[in-house]
Amino acid sequence: MSPDTRPQPARDSVFRDLSDTAAVPAAPQVPARRRRPGLARTGRGGPGLSSVAAAAVLWGTTGVVVRLVQACAGLSAAAIGCYRLGSAALVLSLVRPAILGRAARALRRRPWPLVVSGTGLGAYQALYFLGVQEAGVGIATLVSLGVAPVVAPAVAAARRRRCPSAGSLGVLVAALVGLVLVSLPALGSGGQGSVALGVLASVGSGLGYAFTVLLNRRVTADVDPLTLTALTGAIGAAVLLPVALAEGPVVVTGWAAGAGLLYLGAVCTALAYGLFYGGLRTTAGDVAVVVTLLEPLTATLLAVILLGEPMTVPTAVGSLLMLGSIVVLSLLPRR
Repeated sequence: MSPDTRPQPARDSVFRDLSDTAAVPAAPQVPARRRRPGLARTGRGGPGLSSVAAAAVLWGTTGVVVRLVQACAGLSAAAIGCYRLGSAALVLSLVRPAILGRAARALRRRPWPLVVSGTGLGAYQALYFLGVQEAGVGIATLVSLGVAPVVAPAVAAARRRRCPSAGSLGVLVAALVGLVLVSLPALGSGGQGSVALGVLASVGSGLGYAFTVLLNRRVTADVDPLTLTALTGAIGAAVLLPVALAEGPVVVTGWAAGAGLLYLGAVCTALAYGLFYGGLRTTAGDVAVVVTLLEPLTATLLAVILLGEPMTVPTAVGSLLMLGSIVVLSLLPRR
């Protein structure tokens, strides 16, 4: 999951129900920009759409690369998350040196929300990687991506003290059925304990992502997206480092594992988020939701082709139910 980095995105539009007054984009938020006349009418195609699609595909490669790193270096989920967030923060700081000064000023203004946000980012990254390790790339990616959007209407209803609409309830039921079907390997596998742990970790990753989104809504008004990404990434890496040291080795010597970790930080995080935010400037939100579903599709296909992960009928049906629920929730009228 991508921050996200699983954090992280579908990552912006599906959280519109989490606020009574405004849309809640995924962390970090895209600053408001003045659009040229007619931009909204042409926001369903063009370079922006290609950028969003490219970001989704890059995010979809994360799980397979994580499995490669685990196989080559034997790193724990916390260690991989630490490397990913730390390298992303380093790359962004090298590409845009002004980020260092902006991050220092932001940290002085709002230290605790940013520290909590970075801690949440590190936590849901590590939980996603644990889900990949135990349940497989396809299941972990789908569950972690799908959980947060489908609980958004329930959170909004609780805050407003009224029941969700009939349409939202129907979609939520379909999403929960899909989650159960996707989780069936935890019951039918010989190593059911490990698969169940992976599913639970993926659910925790999705919920952690949702929490971080809600928190970042309060700090993104005066912090630009890439600065927030670099700052929370550095904080998340620092939080995960002692956990990684306690769990086992953290030194990487092989070139394959080192290249994989660099790819996770520089490509799947820094580059992917840059493409995503740039694409959202000229891409309609409902279109972005559909296009970012390329992430679980890419992850599942790569897992089946490269890792030999099985695709059972219940898993396929559950995947369609969950992905369809995300699309429908993003298109339902907001009250």
